[in-house]
Amino acid sequence: MQHQTPVKFEPSRLAALNALATVDPARYSRTRNFLDGAVTRLSPWITHGYLSVREATQILMEKYRLSFEDKLIFEFAWREFFKHAHAELGNGILSDVRRPVWSGKYSSQLPGDIREGRTGVAAIDAGVALLYETGYLHNHVRMWIASYVVHMRKVHWKVGADWMYAHLLDGDLASNHLSWQWVAGTFSHKPYVFNSDNVKKYAPMWNCSGTAIDTDYEDLESIARSKRDVGCERNAPAIGAQEPGCHNFDLELLTDTLKRKTVDLRQQAGVDSCSSLMGNFKKINLVHPWELKACFDLTQTGELRVGLIDCAFHKAHPWSKQRWDFVLNAMETGCDQIWVVNTDDIAHCATMLARFIQTGTEFELRETLNSGYVMMGRCFPVRWNAEDKLLPSPSRFQQSFSRFYRETTLMAGSLEEAVHGAILME
Repeated sequence: MQHQTPVKFEPSRLAALNALATVDPARYSRTRNFLDGAVTRLSPWITHGYLSVREATQILMEKYRLSFEDKLIFEFAWREFFKHAHAELGNGILSDVRRPVWSGKYSSQLPGDIREGRTGVAAIDAGVALLYETGYLHNHVRMWIASYVVHMRKVHWKVGADWMYAHLLDGDLASNHLSWQWVAGTFSHKPYVFNSDNVKKYAPMWNCSGTAIDTDYEDLESIARSKRDVGCERNAPAIGAQEPGCHNFDLELLTDTLKRKTVDLRQQAGVDSCSSLMGNFKKINLVHPWELKACFDLTQTGELRVGLIDCAFHKAHPWSKQRWDFVLNAMETGCDQIWVVNTDDIAHCATMLARFIQTGTEFELRETLNSGYVMMGRCFPVRWNAEDKLLPSPSRFQQSFSRFYRETTLMAGSLEEAVHGAILME
């Protein structure tokens, strides 16, 4: 198998639909574990709401006979499982859900050889280079990097998760951080380990023979449960990949066009400007970075579409320039204005909320679990619209995916009923 050219992700609704049109569920099921397999690569568009899981399923069902038994639907459901866990655990997803498999102290620093992709382990170094170049990684590569970082190099899983999240176009806090916890054994019953034979099977272009992972699983599990740090390889290259910078939100990230559209609501002058504007509009459609499909919808007379950026969230969770472009380009295309807020400034938010309530203007915003954005009710008299989901919510917290999938699919009935039911609730 030959490694395919890295895919590019265009920040548009049309690009998302074109990518969806190439998906073949049968080929996906047969080949998805291979790096050159027929994976969908839809995740950046799904994460940022150019396309929902429910909508993707509905469109695919027009071409293919699908059910809850299909592997593609099973994998779609993992995304909703992680959101279910996020809804239950809140910021608890950023801490150990279970006790770590090793009782020692993991490092709070990511070693330079890992950060620069010069460990000498081909699967790790090539994966890091791809992450920086494309903002996307095959799921196997994500797990290999996480396993190597946590178990072989004794770095705390959150350090690695925060680093990878910052560079992923599809970085979802729940999916990313709980997946790292699953690998670490703090969201599962045992550590996930891999060896050179596993890499050879699924990514034969990356030869890892003779490295620290060229051993059996018993030895790897022993390393995972001990204080041993294998270090980088003796023949590791001196020069590796250059890590792109990651950014809190900064007005300098904006194009000149967006700067002219942007109102800084962290300043009272911005609040005054917006409240004066309200009399011209009956409704303000607020669009956060996880609901970008709205940027490509038609607006009604008397409606204003506003892109929303919360500085508090992005201070805690910086993004690469590549990811900022993926979001801001859509907002530039489809939003009349961009409003910048800071939900951590509680006193100013309360003043702003009181001012906007007085205008009588209706504000709408899609539900989200992302911290900061979920607190937008501090700033605006928001009417929240339900998130577009495929599966119903379980009656209680299900920490196991298998139990989550069993309960939610039973509640839904058939896949067709799940899609149809979601449509009726819109």
